[in-house]
Amino acid sequence: MKFKSRIRTLEHEINGQRNELKKTNQGEEKARKKWAKGYGGFLKAVEQITKIKTHGTKKEANLKEKIQGWSAKSTELTKERDAFRRHAKDIQEVLIRLGTERTMLMEQQTNDVKAIDEIVTQVFALNATVVRASQDREDCLNRHVFPRLVDERGRLSSQISFTSADGLRRVVAMVNSMTIVRGDMASQAMSEIQRFFERFQKTTSMNVNMRALYELTKQLLIEKTSFKVGPDLYRFLAMSLDSEVLPELSLAQRLLRQSIRSEKTNSYIRIYERLSQTDKWTVVPQS
Repeated sequence: MKFKSRIRTLEHEINGQRNELKKTNQGEEKARKKWAKGYGGFLKAVEQITKIKTHGTKKEANLKEKIQGWSAKSTELTKERDAFRRHAKDIQEVLIRLGTERTMLMEQQTNDVKAIDEIVTQVFALNATVVRASQDREDCLNRHVFPRLVDERGRLSSQISFTSADGLRRVVAMVNSMTIVRGDMASQAMSEIQRFFERFQKTTSMNVNMRALYELTKQLLIEKTSFKVGPDLYRFLAMSLDSEVLPELSLAQRLLRQSIRSEKTNSYIRIYERLSQTDKWTVVPQS
């Protein structure tokens, strides 16, 4: 806004100076014509006086007066013309100064607009990166971390650690509860599961595991908005489902992954690193 306001002021001043220059040029042109007309009258008087045969007449006196007065009149008209020219030159210098300032301001405005666009673009890009990274981390946890919280007997652990082979990096996951933040997506996932069961029942009877998963999903996703981590649910989320063979379950799985979020991301995952295996672990910032 600061550039636009100043540019508008400059354009107003420039237009005013242009109008003044136009008037000045018109004044200079009139002064030149007056001089040219006076000089023409002077030459005509000189020619006429040379042809006079009878002297002492009033006509001769008028011609002499015109001839003798031309020098002063020429000087006066020349000063008037030169004054207009000087004024026009001053106006042109002002126009150059104002035009230069306007050009610089317009360039600054263009650069400022580009800088703002760059800031907006960069912030949006960084935000998109953060969102993608957060989604990727959630997906990684759903696929690889949560299933490991359940042992072969189906017992749930509240914490699990992953340490790199060199012993220098460690991820600690702590899970107590999960929250359904998108009830509509959970409901849609349940509908897809129901469709699968309806199709499944047409070919063969539902086995025990399918029935258990159905009952668990129905109870946890439709009737509740917050639930404890369950082994069956995360086994289902960790499954590799063919979208062509099992389209309903594949879509339901994707919807559930998108709908489930931890209550506090930083409260259930910690990242540590150290320079050597004898050093103490230090926390790696996550935001």
